[in-house]
Amino acid sequence: MKMENVWKPVIIGGIFLGILSSLPFLNCACCAWVIGGGILAAYLYVKESPLVVTLGQGVTLGFLTGVIGTVVIALFSIPMVLLSPEGSRDIAEQIQQVMDQIPGFPAESRESMAELTAQEGFLKIVLITSIFAQLVFNCLLAVLGGALGVAIFEKRKPGDSSSQPPDTLPPPPPPDARDS
Repeated sequence: MKMENVWKPVIIGGIFLGILSSLPFLNCACCAWVIGGGILAAYLYVKESPLVVTLGQGVTLGFLTGVIGTVVIALFSIPMVLLSPEGSRDIAEQIQQVMDQIPGFPAESRESMAELTAQEGFLKIVLITSIFAQLVFNCLLAVLGGALGVAIFEKRKPGDSSSQPPDTLPPPPPPDARDS
């Protein structure tokens, strides 16, 4: 797998994954977009590859697509959260609502969580943690998409004439006369 041939499909798949997962009205299908990004990267790579693409290469494509997609999602989401004056307060309110729904939640824990959410760096911690979780999630699902994409789109079998290197390669050197 030549790395220079990987980047175009991976970047296109990652941008697809990241943008569609970031849009508020489309992110309800986020798992589908992540898997779809891996499938798209695999499709583009298989289409351009002169050799048979293996399942392992599809997994690599999916992983890299998940990383690029996470970067795209972070580029969209971080400014939206940081520019929102209610960003930290909204997260604190959501945590409070979750704690209220848990029966028998200790009062000490409730107070500790209220103190934690009131601290200045709380929003940054939540952002970093959510981006890391998003990275793991995206990589796992995009790996699945990359493997599926290779399984769906790679129709050549090892040893087929269509899976041989291109004819533009120079012929091998003649055998040495002393070997006979």
